Amino acid sequence: MPGKRIAVIGAGIAGLTAARRLRQQGHIVKILEAGRVPGGRVGERMVRGIRFNAGARLVYAFSKPFNALLDEIGLTPALVPVRRLSAECVGPGDRWTVELMPGLKSLLTPGLSLAERLRFVSFGLAALASSTDPDDAASALDADAVTLSDYTRDRLGANVLERMIAPVFRGTRCWNPEEVSAAFFASTAPHLVGKDTVHVFKGGMGRLPQALAEGLTIECDTRVTGVEPPGDGPCRIHAERDGQPLVHEADLVVCATEGSLASSLFADLDPETRAFFSGVRYNSLGIVHYRLNRQVEPAMQFFTRAAAGPIATWQQGPGNAATGEAAQLYAQLSPEAVQEAIDRDMTDRLDELVRDGVRTLYPNLDRDCADRHNQWIARMLPVFYPGYAKSVAAFRERQSAMARRVYFCGDYLAQALITGAAASGERAARDIISHWGAS
Repeated sequence: MPGKRIAVIGAGIAGLTAARRLRQQGHIVKILEAGRVPGGRVGERMVRGIRFNAGARLVYAFSKPFNALLDEIGLTPALVPVRRLSAECVGPGDRWTVELMPGLKSLLTPGLSLAERLRFVSFGLAALASSTDPDDAASALDADAVTLSDYTRDRLGANVLERMIAPVFRGTRCWNPEEVSAAFFASTAPHLVGKDTVHVFKGGMGRLPQALAEGLTIECDTRVTGVEPPGDGPCRIHAERDGQPLVHEADLVVCATEGSLASSLFADLDPETRAFFSGVRYNSLGIVHYRLNRQVEPAMQFFTRAAAGPIATWQQGPGNAATGEAAQLYAQLSPEAVQEAIDRDMTDRLDELVRDGVRTLYPNLDRDCADRHNQWIARMLPVFYPGYAKSVAAFRERQSAMARRVYFCGDYLAQALITGAAASGERAARDIISHWGAS
């Protein structure tokens, strides 16, 4: 059977993974990417000597399929371990160390009651028997109906929530625990307990999309504006590049854009599918990066909501004399400051919101700052709010049930992590191969 012509919309991790698998099965695959380079929210950017990530910053080691993918594309030797990752947590009247990988040291967190420490131990022991899939929030549907706040209070205690869970989720994901489902935590935390290592890539996070893209046909700077999937004949994909309209034809389409954008590309989605996409949400993220003209000591802090202020995460990054990179400061906005930036139309002036806080944290800012960059990510992470994982499971079941002309993949259909994006791309490719075969 000859290979199908397949157009993949979006060269993020999900799209690249799906395209790679489909090409391996003999299909003719072309990726259309709106950005200048593949990677989506994974990669590095450089603005006037300020280097920063496009989104994702860490790789977790708990995904066996993703680890196998890294072996396949030759990136395992490029993994650089980051061990015992922790941060200083700043409350309204005290400071303490919060462990980003829950373990025995977490029991030393001040402010926990004896009962809460014992419950934490019980949680850790139960994690050893967990059957959840860390790449799939829908593998923890029993936790999907409750918020992370309620889940943590009930199982671990209010102080664990306020002194451990909330600062980490606000500081790393810009999520307030009362606004998200417990499914993300319940599916990933059991696979982190007792571990002490996460990874980055030598040479930067951009190594991952670069390796996945090798050998694939990718048209960058090509923004898809609409897709016509007819009952017979080819699908027509309307796009534009440099202001000029383009039309591509394909037998099948894989839509690997952010879920909140996907439905706008299709005029004739069935009501059930359109209803699902109307419930896909993303949060935004704002970060101000400062390039300094002098060296600094490394530091990382999370700020609790009770400590107030617009900054949730603060980092000082030393410069590198060998590469010529300058020292940098990193001020990530709190969820409340992100909302203020949206409400006041200040997404390009984030530094105005954090300036006073940064000067408090780094009093010599005006003297030492050589440049600054406001980074705004309008769609950073899919928000797994209560009930969302259940709807994801139902959507995926419908997509896998029968052959179709259009398939969807992305982290919003699995887990709000790089590994979840890759898993979703793998799943979409498996569905296509199951439905349409290989050449």
